[in-house]
Amino acid sequence: MKPTRDALEALIAGLSGRLVVTADWQAVIALANHTLLTPVLFATLAHTGQLDRLPEDVGQYLQFIYRCNRERNLRLRRQLNEAVAALNQGGVVPVLLKGAVPLFLSSTGRVPDRIMSDLDLAVETAKEGAARACLAKLGYAEVTVAGGMARPQDVGLLELRPYREIDRESPRLARRHGLRAKIPAPQSRALHWIMHDLIKEADYWRGRTDFRHLYDLARLAEQHKLDWAVLRTSLPDQSARNAFDTQLLALSHFFGVRAPAQYVRRPLVRFQHWRRVFPLYHPVLGVPLRLVGNSLWGMWRLLHGDGLGRRSPLDFGRRATSILLDGDLGSKV
Repeated sequence: MKPTRDALEALIAGLSGRLVVTADWQAVIALANHTLLTPVLFATLAHTGQLDRLPEDVGQYLQFIYRCNRERNLRLRRQLNEAVAALNQGGVVPVLLKGAVPLFLSSTGRVPDRIMSDLDLAVETAKEGAARACLAKLGYAEVTVAGGMARPQDVGLLELRPYREIDRESPRLARRHGLRAKIPAPQSRALHWIMHDLIKEADYWRGRTDFRHLYDLARLAEQHKLDWAVLRTSLPDQSARNAFDTQLLALSHFFGVRAPAQYVRRPLVRFQHWRRVFPLYHPVLGVPLRLVGNSLWGMWRLLHGDGLGRRSPLDFGRRATSILLDGDLGSKV
């Protein structure tokens, strides 16, 4: 999707509790739907008392999406609790990742406002086989997504992976309604989101932004005192630190999160940030930047043998075309 500058700025303002009354709401809603932020937009405007200032049809639509997502998240929580219970009975205490954390920790009558595409769990490598056997007894079957398991009756995929610590803080044990799960420290969760988006999914090289995760990071930074300097020292190399700093600058630019000046003012970081922001505000002029980023990423994947080179010529051509033409971006912009 190619958002307009006005729609993006109105959406960001709404997520911060400020209503842009002159907004093109059709464009704002289209962008909110694409970035999976529509329920959060409604919840924020409701919390700040702005709903009465919305056009009536806009308010009704946002409320409808909010209620549908709430029902879906209630079903996801039941699914998560069932999975955690089965794992506990098999002697496995899973580590919850990303959206599964607030889902598990939320009180009985409440669920997070965010849209969740799946449930992310991790277990010790030595217990992964036992964990999959426990889930298989519940009717889960392997799917093509790496680590994914699914059942026809569920609204979301369950992704199970080996747990790897990415910083010095170990997850803490949490108990809810007789269930036991491990919760990564806020700093670990922040680092996981940044590295997942910018390195694993290549947003740093491709010049893309996952605004749902960026908003999650901003909320996490607001709720907890994150030590960005300590997090930065846990990164393996300068390339990862450059990506980390670029995301800090995006957090500061879009959501006003305070970031250490010595990290975000570096020329390379400012250039990478500009490369991500410019195409958002100037979609047509930004096409060459996107093509270059996509091409470099595709070449990197081919040279590092992550599977592209093992495909048939036809599959390779389709995948390469999808990367070049942004066919694999999902909710990113």
